[in-house]
Amino acid sequence: MTGFFELVGAWHKHSWAWFTRHAQSRHALWWLALVAFTDALFFPVAPEVFLVALIIAHPDRLNRYLPVAIIATTLGALAGYGVAAVLFQQFGEPILQWYGLGGAFEHARHFIEGHVFWAMMVASFTPIPDKVFIYAGGFLGAPLAPFIAGYVLGRGARMALVCYLARHLGPRILDILGRYLKIAGLILLAAVVYYGIVHFHLFGL
Repeated sequence: MTGFFELVGAWHKHSWAWFTRHAQSRHALWWLALVAFTDALFFPVAPEVFLVALIIAHPDRLNRYLPVAIIATTLGALAGYGVAAVLFQQFGEPILQWYGLGGAFEHARHFIEGHVFWAMMVASFTPIPDKVFIYAGGFLGAPLAPFIAGYVLGRGARMALVCYLARHLGPRILDILGRYLKIAGLILLAAVVYYGIVHFHLFGL
């Protein structure tokens, strides 16, 4: 998984100029939809980076950008679920191996097998990329309703948080996300796991 984060870091450095330039384009909404859709499948840069560029360029258009991003990433998640359910060995597995996410996929599988809704909702706040959970859900044939509901709530909350912070902090939000999001995600994940253990009386608790 370290290789994936190194790859993402390199992409972020090279893509920020592209995002800021296309944030001024009249086709910005279409570019946002494309980035959000492909991120759920294979693209290594999260659409939140583009959202930051868009909000900085046009802070008054937040209510237009956020719904487009959420809808597009949801459609991408459905497509990724379908790919993993039908063509995992042909497409899903090679993508995960190329990013060095094979081990993360196994962790996501175990988490989803227990609690689909919670796994997908928390996925956006963990160090493991969302696409790993998406492929794991499709591969396992997870129930679609809790799968997509959890994904929409989790990813929607993350996108909304990023938009809010971008509007108030500007470009500094990228450094803040890179520095603190993984730590906050691990804390949130630990809290959810603890709640699940206690709530469902696992391990005799």
